[in-house]
Parts: sequence; C-alpha cells; structure tokens
Amino acid sequence: MGQSAAKEDFQSVCRQMAGSIAGFLDDAEIRFSVRGESTLPVIHTETGLCIMPLAVTARSPEEAHECRILAENAIAEADGNDKGRPIIIAEDRWQSEGGCIRRRLLAHLGIFTHVFARNCEVRKLHKGEAADFMNRWHSYGDATCRYRLGLFLKKAAREVNGELQPGEMVAAATFSNGRLMERGGKYYHSYQWIRYASLPDVRVTGGMGKIMKHFLDEVIAGDQDARSTDRFGGWDIMSYADLEWSDGNVYRSLGFADEGLKSPVMYRVDPITWTRKPVSRLTDDETRHCDGCLFYENFGSRKYRFVH
Repeated sequence: MGQSAAKEDFQSVCRQMAGSIAGFLDDAEIRFSVRGESTLPVIHTETGLCIMPLAVTARSPEEAHECRILAENAIAEADGNDKGRPIIIAEDRWQSEGGCIRRRLLAHLGIFTHVFARNCEVRKLHKGEAADFMNRWHSYGDATCRYRLGLFLKKAAREVNGELQPGEMVAAATFSNGRLMERGGKYYHSYQWIRYASLPDVRVTGGMGKIMKHFLDEVIAGDQDARSTDRFGGWDIMSYADLEWSDGNVYRSLGFADEGLKSPVMYRVDPITWTRKPVSRLTDDETRHCDGCLFYENFGSRKYRFVH
C-alpha cells in the first residue's frame, strides 16, 4: 500500500471509530460535536473533554510513526485553539478493552462513583491479588514489582451501577524495590511507582495521596540500607504519566517534580485479538513472524520524581 493510500485508510478508520464513540456518547446522553483537526476527527463534549479516536492500520513501524505525527499535529492545532489536549482512544484498546475503556471514559466525563480516601484503608496485597486487579483495570496490565498495596472501603458507597460494599478494593498501586543510585556525589534509594489503578467508574479523592503516605511511612521510613555512609542523600520515588490519558497533574499535586518526556513506544498489534506488545520485547521468533501484524506508536509519557 502506497503512502497516500495508507494515510487515507488511517483517516477513514479514524472516522469510523469517531462514529462508534459518538454512538456510545449518544446512549449516555452526553452532548458533543465532531470536528476535523488536520483531517482527523476530534470529538468535543459538553463537559469540555475532547476525545481523539486513533485507528491502528499501520503495516510497519515507519507507517505507525507517521500516523502518530499526523495526530500530534492535530493535537497541536487543537491546543492552539484552546480546546485542550484530547484523550487518545486507540483502536486496539477500544476493541479489546471495550467495557473498561467505556467506563473509564464515562468517569472522565463526570459519570462516576465518588469515594473519599478517608473512608478507605490501605492493605498489603498478595501477588496474584494485585496482578488480577491490574490486568483487569490498568491499561498496561500487571508488571514486575516488589510492593503491592490496595485501597479498601471501610463502609458502603453508592455506585453508578449499584453499591460498593465494605471491604471491597477500589484502587491499587505497585512499587519497585529501592535501587541504590548515585547523583551529585551522594547515594539515593530510588523507588519506582509502577502502577496505580482504580475501578474504572470510581474516583477515589485522595486515593493516590493516601497510598503514597502509607508507602513513605511503612516502607521508606523503615529502609535502613545505606544509612551507614555519610554519602547517603535520602530517597526518591519516580513515576510516569501516560500522555494519552493524563498530563500528570495528580503527580504535581503530590509534590512530584516534572523531569521531562519519555519517548513514545512502538507496539506490534495482533489484528485478531487486538493485543499489543512492545516491539523492543519481541522474541526473535515473533520478529520473524510479523506478517499481517499491525503497528501502533503511543504518545510517550512524562517523568515525575518525588524527593523525600
């Protein structure tokens, strides 16, 4: 397929996706308009939230990169018109995680269950318990980690689709072990906040802050390693905000400092199951058998660091 035909195919499927998302918004009785930004549709909702549907049609990493550049140009155009950066809904996510993505989208549109962190308690999670929650509710699923914490309701809360019961887990977070890192002639124990997810139609006000405080009080405060040297400088926690869904404002509100952008990641997408895998993690056999596969380049992330 030539470059012009590939671009037209990409734009055509983006428009089809816009129609599908528009139908979903209609069913939810949310008013919106669909406008074209650089020939790519952007859905503008009455709440002020903008949504950009992105097709996954690229047959090569190079083509996927070009598709992302087209989208980035459209986003820059929208930002210039004070419309705000849109949420990105990639076709593989819309197809493979339909129920979760739709509930998550409604939460961003103001249709969610409101839970206060003060009505919750933090508990340690077993490996399987955390993995199940992340695989169900986090866009990137579970990941290797050292510490797993869950946020559990202490009393019932009314939910959009019923009622949340006492003892129910509404959010979870995972962290890495501390790694000794040298910066400026001193050693730091550096942890990574790897995952945070809540039930897709639940907003936990203060949830990330409560989990972070528990991690600081129970994990970092008890870490005695490297304190024997006068070159020990303290601890820090770093994390990333997915730019397809967030600008990282929640990290800034928790005292994290913005440390710049992390490059986009290229994925290979199975067009049958709509599952994705980073190209950098493909085995030699998977690399040799990419015929018929599609590719998608995400928008990268923003790195944040909290120094304790």
